[in-house]
Amino acid sequence: MPSIHVPHPALVKSVLARRREAMAAVFLPGNLQDEATCSVCLEFFKDPVSIECGHNFCRACIIKSWKDLEMDFPCPQCREVFQQKSFRPNRQLANMSEIISQFTLRGAKGAEEEGLCAKHREALKLYCKDDRRTICVVCDRSREHRPHAVVPVDEASEEYKKTIENERQKLLLEFERLRQFLHDQEHILLGQLEKMEKNIAKRQNENITDLSKEITLLNKLITELEEKIQQPMLEFLKDVMNIISRSDDVKCQKPVPVCTDMKMHICNFSLKTVVLEKVLKKFRENLQDELGRGEKEDLTLDPDSANHLLILSADLKSVRMGCRKQELPDNPKRFDTNSRVLASTGFKSGRHYWEVEVGASDGWAFGVAKESVRRKGLTQFSPEEGIWAVQQNGGRYWAVTSPQRTPLCLSQKLSKVRVYLDYEGEEVSFYNADNMQHIFTFNVAFQEKVFPLFSVCSTVTYIKLCP
Repeated sequence: MPSIHVPHPALVKSVLARRREAMAAVFLPGNLQDEATCSVCLEFFKDPVSIECGHNFCRACIIKSWKDLEMDFPCPQCREVFQQKSFRPNRQLANMSEIISQFTLRGAKGAEEEGLCAKHREALKLYCKDDRRTICVVCDRSREHRPHAVVPVDEASEEYKKTIENERQKLLLEFERLRQFLHDQEHILLGQLEKMEKNIAKRQNENITDLSKEITLLNKLITELEEKIQQPMLEFLKDVMNIISRSDDVKCQKPVPVCTDMKMHICNFSLKTVVLEKVLKKFRENLQDELGRGEKEDLTLDPDSANHLLILSADLKSVRMGCRKQELPDNPKRFDTNSRVLASTGFKSGRHYWEVEVGASDGWAFGVAKESVRRKGLTQFSPEEGIWAVQQNGGRYWAVTSPQRTPLCLSQKLSKVRVYLDYEGEEVSFYNADNMQHIFTFNVAFQEKVFPLFSVCSTVTYIKLCP
């Protein structure tokens, strides 16, 4: 018969004792904690069921315990054996476990501040690599963490310190390589410029030398002609034809223009300069997008601002449109006409970004809005209203600009969008998060706090904030 995992009794007693301490902090009897705990996984009951002997277990725990058995099904707690698999839901126990778990959550914050596990009141001495959080020894033995990679917190700390140092060295090396590459390219371009300057100077000197020789020869002939004119007639006529013939032989050559053969080189170099400026500008923008835009924001939606038609998920991460208005209290923050909702977090400085998953159908829009955006009455999506957003409508994508919307030509359909907000840099940018293709940028001189804004005006689509 396959073995059934049941925690060691000492461990069970330790867990229950710690939980009783936590329960005492919220003024509940300690024994109540025991009744709400599954003896297999040591967690609060999840979908509890009762077996024939009267003991209760999580449905998943008892199914796993009896998984490979074909006959003789033992109780994991009292070991009584049954001939058939048989269990029934225990709804009262499920309700009680849910109530107790909610009470214990109240003491979780204080436990974390004391360095204790919120569930088990044990010291947080271990680190779960899979879940990336500290846990206690009881968590390590639980079903949730049993298959995970768990190490002591000091070992995890040293490991992550080494990882950070390795990343730091890699970063320094990459930037050093980049600096060296740019330095080499600078020397190459400056060398080409210097070579062109030398060729131009050489051509200038050659032209000056040739012109100087011709000027000297012409001056000599002019002097001879002037002297000849002063001679008596017979002397003048004796050699005059020879001087005139020498004058006719003097042909002044036009100086070779400096840029005749250099023009193409200079044009090519100018083109290189233009290309270099564009490439460096694009490089700076991409580097800033990836490294200089601040940390990713973990946003949630603000239910107090949501229109009555909008349905928010329990974790306040997604929104869709319902078919009828909900009974919600009116307040100054709520959009009473437009189907919009703001994020709970706003920004009045710094660089921030978040990612939004969008439905494939028409009827969504999102971006940022100033804090004083009008919440009451019908208002338009527009910069004049203090809203800077993109939307999908009529089968197309648009940037909501003024006085008219700007159509967006995208290479593929959007499924996830990254939104960048640079408050001091005065811009809101949108990118396709799948390939980082730039979608649109608004340049805005912000004057007040701004909030991420979301709108759904169709029941067949949705918006979801990505973790």
